[in-house]
Amino acid sequence: PLTASSFHLHALRLSASASMSSFIPTSVQDHAMRVTMDKMITNDSSAYVDSPTNVVEDPLHPRGFDFRVDLKQQPSTVAGIAGFAKNGQANAPDPFELVAGDITTLSSGIKTLLGSDHPVLEVCARYFFELDGGKKIRPTMVLLMAYAANANRVAGTSVGSSVAQTPEEAQAAADTGVFSAQRRLAEITEMIHTASLFHDDVIDKADSRRGVESVNRAYGNKLAILAGDFLLARASVALARLRNVEVVEIVSTVIEHLVKGEVMQMRGGHLKDVTALEYYFHKNYYKTGSLMANSCKAAVVLADHDDEVQKIAFAYGKHIGLAFQLVDDVLDFEGDFSSLGKPGLADLKAGLATAPVLFAAEEFPRLQVLIDRKFNEPGDVDEALELVQSSNGLARAKDLAVAQADLALDAVMKLQPSPARDALAHLAYKVVVRKH
Repeated sequence: PLTASSFHLHALRLSASASMSSFIPTSVQDHAMRVTMDKMITNDSSAYVDSPTNVVEDPLHPRGFDFRVDLKQQPSTVAGIAGFAKNGQANAPDPFELVAGDITTLSSGIKTLLGSDHPVLEVCARYFFELDGGKKIRPTMVLLMAYAANANRVAGTSVGSSVAQTPEEAQAAADTGVFSAQRRLAEITEMIHTASLFHDDVIDKADSRRGVESVNRAYGNKLAILAGDFLLARASVALARLRNVEVVEIVSTVIEHLVKGEVMQMRGGHLKDVTALEYYFHKNYYKTGSLMANSCKAAVVLADHDDEVQKIAFAYGKHIGLAFQLVDDVLDFEGDFSSLGKPGLADLKAGLATAPVLFAAEEFPRLQVLIDRKFNEPGDVDEALELVQSSNGLARAKDLAVAQADLALDAVMKLQPSPARDALAHLAYKVVVRKH
């Protein structure tokens, strides 16, 4: 029978066969392989088993990436989103229409993944997917990035193209089962996002989501938490079946980031040598930006695109994620239930100080008193709203969202022209002009 050790031995022998001389006896080769295996599975191999398969960006890790956000950065008036609105919007494909066929099958694919011997869990986990609501911006980004990166390679002379291929060879590679794995990644991304919503709504004691009852309201807190766990478990199994250890590590770390972000939001406060606004952006990266950034990156890793394309995909997702959350925080002040699918001023009522409030506090120090007590006294929410509306807080948050979208646009335009690339540019525009 094929045991685990004999399987690994066989795999190692195959990988070494190209470099080992054919005259070396098999017994010697086997001994060499067994010594290698012994080193890998003993305590001496800790450096090996702890080595990351891919560098997953984490702003608070000692070796993390530079996460400074220029809070004074102004949006471009001639390039970026402004330039796109003036020159490119009319001709750019609509991002949601371009992948509409893929998205149509997304929910059915997820429902298949959620098949369960536990009907109650299955009903809870399928709740939002049955309604087929939500923007589905995350799977749309993953699919568009997959298409754009694959088209980028087809161009042959494109950025990040490290393998010389004819256009026919590149197109053949793009049309293989690699894209089915990228489509599955889009489903996994949406499952992880939805699981985080289930858990967030329990923590926030939310009554509604996407214009309907939240899962915790419909089924109770315990089932909402278990349904979220069930979604994550099924997503993890689907992730493992992609059989790409780099992608498994990238996406698994995203789940860690979601937890970190929620804890940062719950505890509030500050980090050492980090201002309130910097803390806010670190939290936003964990809660929103990381899933978008790393899902886009994972999509191109699945197709074996090189480091340059991976950096482009990550940068696009990161900046879109930060812009998206800034707009969400503005809409919490400017929207209502009919446009948001949930009550307005939800953040203030939950004791959370978002960008508009933090910017306004620089003009009105009185806001800091309200922030410190989490808007918990009678009249605090109304007073905070009045001060924010009297300040430049909302305008500054909007400008910073556009500036982040500009950076996303700058990143993706490094890819070779394609309908998917232009749709990603259009998506950046849609993120910052949306009203819901």
